[in-house]
Amino acid sequence: MQPHRHHKPWLEWLLLSALTAGVMASSGCRVTNTDIDAWKGTRKGPGKMVAVILANKFDVSLRTYAALGLVEMERQDVDGVAEMQRAIQKLDGETRDTIVAGLGDGLVELMKKAPQTQAPDGAPPAYQIRAKDAAFLLAAAAKPDVREKLTVAVVGWYTDDFNGRSLSGNFSAEQVVRGLGASAAKSLIEALSAKLPQQAIVKLAELIGQLGDPAAKERAGQKLVQIEQEMEGPAFLTWLKSQIADQMKQTGNADPARVEKAAELNRSNFIENGALAAMKYLADQPAVAARLLEIASSKDPKLTDRRTRALQALEGKVNADQLDKLLALALDAGNPVPVRDYAFDRVGDIHSPRALPPLWPLVQNAEDQRLRWRAAELVLVIGGPSVLADFFAKLPSSAAVSYEPEELDGYAQRMAQMTPAPHEIALAQLHSPNWWNNIIGLDYFQRKGTEADVAEMSTLTHSTAAPKGKHWEDNQKSVGKVAEQAISALRERVKGEAGTGTAAAK
Repeated sequence: MQPHRHHKPWLEWLLLSALTAGVMASSGCRVTNTDIDAWKGTRKGPGKMVAVILANKFDVSLRTYAALGLVEMERQDVDGVAEMQRAIQKLDGETRDTIVAGLGDGLVELMKKAPQTQAPDGAPPAYQIRAKDAAFLLAAAAKPDVREKLTVAVVGWYTDDFNGRSLSGNFSAEQVVRGLGASAAKSLIEALSAKLPQQAIVKLAELIGQLGDPAAKERAGQKLVQIEQEMEGPAFLTWLKSQIADQMKQTGNADPARVEKAAELNRSNFIENGALAAMKYLADQPAVAARLLEIASSKDPKLTDRRTRALQALEGKVNADQLDKLLALALDAGNPVPVRDYAFDRVGDIHSPRALPPLWPLVQNAEDQRLRWRAAELVLVIGGPSVLADFFAKLPSSAAVSYEPEELDGYAQRMAQMTPAPHEIALAQLHSPNWWNNIIGLDYFQRKGTEADVAEMSTLTHSTAAPKGKHWEDNQKSVGKVAEQAISALRERVKGEAGTGTAAAK
């Protein structure tokens, strides 16, 4: 809480003295809870309540009641929460701790107080929202036991209706949880439920994953697995059918076949856009990783999207213990292309040299260009400069082999990302008898070369060797034309870099 200073100290003291004197005079030197209740609706009432909070002459219980009164009052002209906060900040430490402890109990009760009439849109009453905001502001400076009580209450208030309340008041649910930290994240676990809206379960998991302590993350991961499996079960489908049937009855078209189809579709959305999307934030937890790999390994042809999403959720969270399962998914020709692609990506995340031996045969594949390209880039990413000699030796060179420009450009791009830069190996490709190696070398120098490399690149400008494969444009029908383009692109890049450097120097 940041203090707000609106007056010079001596002026503030005079104002406080005047207010306190006014309070005393108005009630014969005796102020009661009844007076404070009456002040909530008067013009000078808020100032009087602030004076009571600050005056040591009054009993702590009355001062606490006055602080709660500022939060309770329904006013458009005064921000009672802000007035309460400023007053609490001015108290000495011991008094502040005592009043905050009592005020905390009152705020918790106020957050739970049921409205006399329910708002048409189901929104919580304004007094609950103010109590939530006040509790959040007080929690930061409260003693540990009071802070814990306020944290549980505030987070619980949000999770009673996360979607409906997450943006209520001056502080959103995300601001509150981030402000309160690990203890708030721990409280969110109880809110995780299979019947939550998909975006709500994802946001809860994100906050727990970012802010929770190890124990909280472990428990949340286990609960997410339970939720996903619950969504797979018959009871969840029955619940969805009842929800959808009720909606369809309003339009007079609750045909059982339509209800069944809609329920199955909704269940898939709950699993894929809810549970699996949420698991992404806790995929480093053993229970979550194991379940995602289990889903990815399914052989059900109807679950290709789900298998793919499971592998996507593991991004950046896999480890060497999972390498064999991921390689099996990537190398299995019976798996759908998206599943294999994301399995290759996860193998790349692990970055283990142990993945290289089973990938080399794919690099040598002359028939399946797409698979070769996928495996070869992965070999370059994992192996780095040390594998380049083998890489160029193993690229297929039969008369029937073809290479698309995008494939060769991909290899050059991976080389350009290597450290140390493989300048000499790239230079050797300019003198290779194989046209594809020439083009990889040219593409590399286009990205990383300098004017000093142009002379070597120029030796290929007279080459009439013709690239073989799809997507070669008319201006790329020979290695010579590709060389001319690469030299021009290198010079443009160098010129741009020099201009940027000049501008930076200025």
